[in-house]
Amino acid sequence: METSKKISSSLSLWIFLWFLLLGLALAGFGYWEMELLKTCLNELKPELQGKAPLEGFALVLKNGGILSLQVLGGSLVIFGLLLWLTLCASLKRTLAKTVAPKPVESTSKKEKKAATPRPTLEEKETRVREDQRRTLHLLSLLQREGRLVDFLEENLQGYDDAQIGAAVRNIQENCHKTLRKYLNPEAVISKDEGEEITVEAGFDAGAIKLTGNVTGEPPFKGILQHRGWRVGNFNLPTLSAGSQDPTVIAPAEVEIG
Repeated sequence: METSKKISSSLSLWIFLWFLLLGLALAGFGYWEMELLKTCLNELKPELQGKAPLEGFALVLKNGGILSLQVLGGSLVIFGLLLWLTLCASLKRTLAKTVAPKPVESTSKKEKKAATPRPTLEEKETRVREDQRRTLHLLSLLQREGRLVDFLEENLQGYDDAQIGAAVRNIQENCHKTLRKYLNPEAVISKDEGEEITVEAGFDAGAIKLTGNVTGEPPFKGILQHRGWRVGNFNLPTLSAGSQDPTVIAPAEVEIG
């Protein structure tokens, strides 16, 4: 509604100004026409004597009236063209001001730098420690619930195969439960290893690794050597607050007797 009012006001103002100009031009044209007719009558006065009124009018029109009509017609055409161009320009300008969105003021580089201050050395060290803790978090869970690091660091030379097999079964079961609980691994390709599959065009190169004689363009046919794994559900426990050493996977235990 507001836009329509602005457009209407602008067009009305221009129409009024142009018609005012047209009125002044017609007044000037009438004065010029009267002077032209007076001159024409004075020049044709000898020829008009003794002629009928219609013949006299035709003679005056032939000598001066045609020129006047041509000037009047040309002036009206030019006036109409200028009025149309003015109204189009006014309409475009009004729409541009009312419809176009206001440009968002861009902040300078100095303001951006002031809005995001550079981290201090202490803040950088804190971030490094947090990153280290997150990296070792899963390993500490596997150690806590499956004793994985204990098994990997154990010297197995003094154990027979039966003892190792029994220990591995228990560790594998606990670590499997831990992975399922916090990450829930899923196969990248849900096929049996050794089965022939087709790798279609547009495959994810980060999820599917091609080996062997890879030539030409996909689709490729090959044998599935490994199904791959991806995280199905990221559900790791939240890190506890504190300043503990991020390199500690599991704390030492001392029983005081």
